[in-house]
Amino acid sequence: MVHNLVKTRLPTAFGDFMLSLYDEDGKEHLALVKGDVRGQSNVPVRVHSECLTGDVFGSRRCDCGDQLKHTQQYLGRQAAGILIYLRQEGRGIGLSKKMEAYNLQDGGLDTVEANIELGHQPDERDYGIAAKILNELGVKTIRLITNNPHKIEALESHGVMIASRIPIEVGHHAENLGYLRSKAERMSHQLKFRERHPEGQALAFIEPLVDQLLLARHADQGHPFVTLTYAQSMDGSIAVDAGIPFPLSSEKSLALTHYLRSQHDALLVGVNTLLADDPQLNVRYCEGEDPRPVILDSHLRTPPGCRLLKGSTKSPVILTTMDSELAQREALTRSGAEVIVVKADAEGGVDLHAALDVLFKLGIRTVMVEGGGKIISTFLKQRLVNYCVITITPKIIGGFKAIEGPLSPLGIPLTITGCRYESLGSDLIAFGALEYAS
Repeated sequence: MVHNLVKTRLPTAFGDFMLSLYDEDGKEHLALVKGDVRGQSNVPVRVHSECLTGDVFGSRRCDCGDQLKHTQQYLGRQAAGILIYLRQEGRGIGLSKKMEAYNLQDGGLDTVEANIELGHQPDERDYGIAAKILNELGVKTIRLITNNPHKIEALESHGVMIASRIPIEVGHHAENLGYLRSKAERMSHQLKFRERHPEGQALAFIEPLVDQLLLARHADQGHPFVTLTYAQSMDGSIAVDAGIPFPLSSEKSLALTHYLRSQHDALLVGVNTLLADDPQLNVRYCEGEDPRPVILDSHLRTPPGCRLLKGSTKSPVILTTMDSELAQREALTRSGAEVIVVKADAEGGVDLHAALDVLFKLGIRTVMVEGGGKIISTFLKQRLVNYCVITITPKIIGGFKAIEGPLSPLGIPLTITGCRYESLGSDLIAFGALEYAS
């Protein structure tokens, strides 16, 4: 039997959870629960086995720590979800033997051979306790976050109803590539080892965002994952709103922007950006698929002859309000756009929550927001941004800022958690997940 010893509320950078501690024969395990899961179907679940070196110390010998962090970020965006943390270190052989296995791997053995050399099976984990915890939590069916088909088989053998699998590939690098290839080739883990961007290693630093986008594509409820990207000068000016007729950022930074476009389902801008710049909103600086263009245009000022409507490889979506004229809606529809009327916000613009609901229903799970300034500020004020990628270019221009005024009534700043910085050409890229204070 499994016994629930205690429950407590656990606020985190990824959202508020309930943390439950379970005991089975003197061994303690944890369940981090988001929302109300009892009686629910298709609940996203990660069954994560303890990895002290990766989860706590950030070891690059494995992908465990990244999987844990990405799962927390993903579940934090869902209405309901579960992370079960099983205390079975080193795929069940314990911390001491795991460290011995590391030394054998440094001597040339792979992760499977090292375990066998120590007298153990390649994987000695038991998922029966996870099944008991899921039963105690009262879920009907789950969507399991895993790359491991044996984990699926083991949970199903204990009576867990698994509706689908959510892949969680979190990138590879020199230190863990051999380990991951061994898991794929020797243990049947379903890893794709996606190829690097054609620019080589230059854009590998943005993979934490790409990993989040892959997870977000498997959301079955809520809003799309929103990435906010823009380029600004050293004094905070952005090109479109400042009336600058040329890109602010370097060609290498433009390649990053277009690479990120190719990783998103849709690319969203306001109509002011369209009128000022007549952008194509496609992928030109790298190989990749074009995102679906989305224009917020409450009064339908979009010209039927603009480049976006003529040259897009995907049908643009124009979100408008009842204040727009029917004749203009029909003209834009004839020009190839899908015009959708949504409710207006208090200022008469397109309500962003309603807009994201519509996009989600269209099958769009990831949205990249490029501006202009009013769109950027509104998304931030309404706490709808999940991730930021900000390009800072070494120019001083003067002009409109990307963000004007405080973003909350109390003036509390927004925080990019674990913000990282990367030099790209002459520019500096700041990026990370956005945290909203309560």
